[in-house]
Amino acid sequence: MFQHFFSFVIFSFYTDKVKPAVVSVGKEDSVDFIYQFVKKRFVAKNHRNNSIFHTAPDVIGPPKFQSYGELFYLPFFQGGMMSTFDEHISTSPWENRSPESNLDFADRCGEIENNYIDIEFHEAVYPIRVSIYEILNPGRVIQIWAQDSNNQWFQLWNGSPQIVSPTSRLFSPPLSHPCKFKTKMLKLVFKNNPQTFPITYTKLDAVMLIGTSDLILPRNTNESLTNLFKEINCMDSLPFHEDDNLTADLKNVHSDIVYLQEHFPEYCVIFKSDAGTSREVIPDHVQSLGQKYSRCLLPKGHSNNAQKRMKLSLGESKKLLRCSILALSDEILLKILKNLDLTTLWSMKYVDERFNNLIQDYELYTCLNVRNVSRTDMHDIFCFFTPRCKYLQQLDLTGSKFDVKDFINFLDNCGRHLTHLRLTDCYVDNCALLKISEICKNLKELDLESCSCLDDEGFSYLEKLNSLEHLNLYDTCITSERLYKILQKNQWMRDLCVFASSLRTTNLDLEANAIKLRNLCPNLEVIDLYRTIDRTPTIINVLADCKNLRKVYLPKLGCSIADDSLYKLLSSCQRLEAVCLCRIVLTDRNLELLTRCRNLRWLYLFQVELDTPDKYSVIFERCPKLQELRFIYCKISDCLVNEWKERYPCVSVYTFDID
Repeated sequence: MFQHFFSFVIFSFYTDKVKPAVVSVGKEDSVDFIYQFVKKRFVAKNHRNNSIFHTAPDVIGPPKFQSYGELFYLPFFQGGMMSTFDEHISTSPWENRSPESNLDFADRCGEIENNYIDIEFHEAVYPIRVSIYEILNPGRVIQIWAQDSNNQWFQLWNGSPQIVSPTSRLFSPPLSHPCKFKTKMLKLVFKNNPQTFPITYTKLDAVMLIGTSDLILPRNTNESLTNLFKEINCMDSLPFHEDDNLTADLKNVHSDIVYLQEHFPEYCVIFKSDAGTSREVIPDHVQSLGQKYSRCLLPKGHSNNAQKRMKLSLGESKKLLRCSILALSDEILLKILKNLDLTTLWSMKYVDERFNNLIQDYELYTCLNVRNVSRTDMHDIFCFFTPRCKYLQQLDLTGSKFDVKDFINFLDNCGRHLTHLRLTDCYVDNCALLKISEICKNLKELDLESCSCLDDEGFSYLEKLNSLEHLNLYDTCITSERLYKILQKNQWMRDLCVFASSLRTTNLDLEANAIKLRNLCPNLEVIDLYRTIDRTPTIINVLADCKNLRKVYLPKLGCSIADDSLYKLLSSCQRLEAVCLCRIVLTDRNLELLTRCRNLRWLYLFQVELDTPDKYSVIFERCPKLQELRFIYCKISDCLVNEWKERYPCVSVYTFDID
């Protein structure tokens, strides 16, 4: 167990260690100090300033960047920093598209001039510290808010934008406003800086929330927890570090909290505590790689043994690591190296010649994600990865600007094994689609969302492909005739996303060809028609004949859905996991239909009239796999939502309404 722990440390280059976090007071009472990273993040897609989407795309889970206090860069760039915002380059495998990827949600907080992001953690706690891992353009966070059980927001901290060196850092501002309620929802507000060009944004790697299971207060009633931590930090026995920027001494991060845990009765009291078994909470970041959150409950007698194991000397641990790592085969080392970010991966070349050779292995570059990178950098990126991506299978260029000739040349060299290709919001022309159809014969997933420069000639080249299973044509100008010709050649289609705005109604007529759609896609599992305008009984009835449907997003525009059509859809498709219903009246009968979807995990209701809202509990009770329920413009009572949150803690319930 000890060897596994330190192997994680050396390969992740993340050495922040926190001692067991249980504190016992007296014979019975105890309080847990809980350390956790982000579980989910939420930003309304129609947020009036979309720049926030570039701030925290990877904020979920523990930090991935390892060299805090240094510049954030990749080895093949001259001059260190890249020139655009939210550049993301990695070799991580793709994740499936989130269920709500193309749904528009409302701004929950009304008019906020600055950018913000809402983040949810695993467990509600009384906050004592929020640590923000900033890796690019730090100093823009100006407010931290917490949400109570009534969905009201209360400020924990506010400050002015900081002018700091352009290095990564761990930012832990002192919480100036005490929080006397439990929360697992935080809001981070960022200051815009529209005067700079090119526009720059803060990039976050992770956010840690440290809190307690019960409310704790200083013994000195005239003192706050914030001032108490300042006093502890000034003690000679603790390493000195700056108040807000803890990157100077990562090994002693949160040492003041650890000290408080060890001397708790001397400094604090538990305001309200339930008697119970003493427990140890092992922080998330010393668990096995990939585990986002953990509360390891250990018998109290195991505490001393755990601490003894943690006290192995640094010299002994290095010796143990050196022996264990050198003994590993190349095959095992490659599996470990696959889990590293690119910056860390390329720093391994300085270890020795063996590692320098290993990081060149083609197996490490079967997936490549290059998102939101400027045209000036893309040429160098293509040149850098071309000799390394001989067996490239997944390529994601979302939001990047590049010369189509460079892209075509890259496909010529690296595209023959591609199975997944994402070109969302990229400038690609008909020549690019022609090259894709000629080179990428094994393509299973193709994402052309918002590729507005393509015309009918370009889409015609896709008829040469015959292995497509996922096709995203959201916000494109494809005609219904061309779409069905493509589907005719790709009858293994499982995931289809199409879009037709009111201006393109004549181009994409799903209503007239609904039966053809069903016949061409007998294996359809996901259909996203959210932005289309057709929603007459014919299309709904035809979808009901697709027995393998797992996710269905019905159009939000057009006539209302008849009860009979909804009945046929919900009763026929027993595998449904995600459903988006728009502008219908959810009667008791419809509620009963929804409860028949025993595999339902996500339910989104957009401008749905709630016949009897208090009867909605039946969905929670009869859909055991339900994870998320969203009400968008549904005028539902906050009291009722709070009641559900309390009664069904395993289900995340969200509301979006106009203020």
